[in-house]
Amino acid sequence: MRTRFGRVGAIRFVRLAMLATLAVGASLGPYWAAGRPRPVDLAVDRPQVRWPRTLWIPWERVETPEARLHRRLAALAARLERRPRLDAALVQFDVEGLAGAIERVLARVEGRAQVSVHVRDLESGHVLFDHYGDSALTPASTQKILTGAAALDLLGPDYRFATRVLARPGALVLVGEGDPLLSADDVRRLGEAVAGAVSVASIDRVVVDDSAFADRAAAAGAFDEDGPGFAYQAFTSALAVDFNAVLVGVEPRKGHVRPRVWTSPSCERIRVDNRARMGRKDTLTVRSVDDGDGTRIEVRGTVAQSGGSRRVRRRLHHPTLVVGCLFARALAETEGLPPPRVERGRTEPGDVLVAMHVSPPLAEIVERGLAYSNNFIAEQILRTLTREWTGRDDVEEGAEILESYARTVVGIEDGIAIENGSGLSRRARMSARSLVDLLAVAYRGQAEGTSVIDLLPVAGEPGTLRTRLRLSGKRVRAKTGTLAGVSGLSGVVTREDGTPQIGFAILINAVPDARLSARARRRIEDAVVIEVLRALDDYEAKRSGLVGADAGGGG
Repeated sequence: MRTRFGRVGAIRFVRLAMLATLAVGASLGPYWAAGRPRPVDLAVDRPQVRWPRTLWIPWERVETPEARLHRRLAALAARLERRPRLDAALVQFDVEGLAGAIERVLARVEGRAQVSVHVRDLESGHVLFDHYGDSALTPASTQKILTGAAALDLLGPDYRFATRVLARPGALVLVGEGDPLLSADDVRRLGEAVAGAVSVASIDRVVVDDSAFADRAAAAGAFDEDGPGFAYQAFTSALAVDFNAVLVGVEPRKGHVRPRVWTSPSCERIRVDNRARMGRKDTLTVRSVDDGDGTRIEVRGTVAQSGGSRRVRRRLHHPTLVVGCLFARALAETEGLPPPRVERGRTEPGDVLVAMHVSPPLAEIVERGLAYSNNFIAEQILRTLTREWTGRDDVEEGAEILESYARTVVGIEDGIAIENGSGLSRRARMSARSLVDLLAVAYRGQAEGTSVIDLLPVAGEPGTLRTRLRLSGKRVRAKTGTLAGVSGLSGVVTREDGTPQIGFAILINAVPDARLSARARRRIEDAVVIEVLRALDDYEAKRSGLVGADAGGGG
């Protein structure tokens, strides 16, 4: 039996189909919002059919921070792959002679230390010397090369930190982003600038917002939260000042029971507890401790009458409140008023920007951190790097970013373990070869003038190399590393015109109970570099025809 559908039946069928489609769409709304496929209406213009039809297409997913980071690392690695590498090795370079000379130097520490040395021509990648170059040892502060290189590639050499001041009725909000170089003078100038833009008399409080970093003070690794509070173990914070350290001066005073003690910076959040006494011997100790809402400087022992003044640096506790205190004082002094109170808080909708302090570009900050091996700068940079690329401030994720950079961009597969940004760690591991790999990637992939090689300390100039390798003619740029029983030196030897030519890395980890002082370890490192310089000069002489072509060994 045949059934006649008819025009009316067709119209009813179409209406029911459309209602069913809408009902299904409404029920799957949350499904689409969660990132599943969504419907898109396409007007299909056909003579027989004149209603919208539904076509399913994939929903465009929001890229996660992890995916964005991996994509960026892959792009950096691909950029390096596209850059051609010279195949020609150094012609007539006396590889055998260099090996013999360095082996004689290393024989001085045989049995007293684990040593990893790697020397390579940066242009061709030709290895000129290797002594257990793949051994994973404690790198100490030579690891800062990795932190600096990753920051330059992932944040950019022109990245800047901003410290902002916002206004709301009766209050000013001081907001930090982790500027490692913000000084007490910068804070004072910022306060003076704000005083020219607002009515100081109407301000009764200063709110400090350091929420850009999570509430974690000490970096992972060998950062002791107790002890004397050494400045090289300073706490990190989004609002920081003077590397989050305070300079403490102790001066003897004849005819007085106690010496004079002063601090810089100085404010209500830095309190001095001076119980030292004048005496014949010098047994002075200076310690900084948490004082609840500030820092207490404890001065103990005796100060010799005949001695001079002593100056030591100790870390700040609650540095954010110290920054707020300095800002409030600078603000009030412009009008001769009492400083407004300082409290922690957050920015709010409606806050209005009043003034801003902007840091130097990241390249300058990295250069300073490398020159003086500043742990605080390295840790502030790593926390910023983590926040910018993950949206979180997690110490483990920061270490993972550095390891991912090392593996994906540099190509380091094994023998690397990172705990923090500064290398102040007994658990960190790198090899001499991997450090030279870093330098080779910087040589090939980073912009001239702002590569991590360009920012390395120069032998004989201010910084950790000021007294070392002075006879090199400033042709050595390198990063030092020192812990108890650990030394390292990694960098480049340049041509006379300053062009990097040879990358090197030396890591020395003394065995337990070995009598191998830091000075002795540094002498070994310098002697190795001197032998590389001699071999390179000999090669350059041969290439220039100053020495017979048949002299020396082959390479």
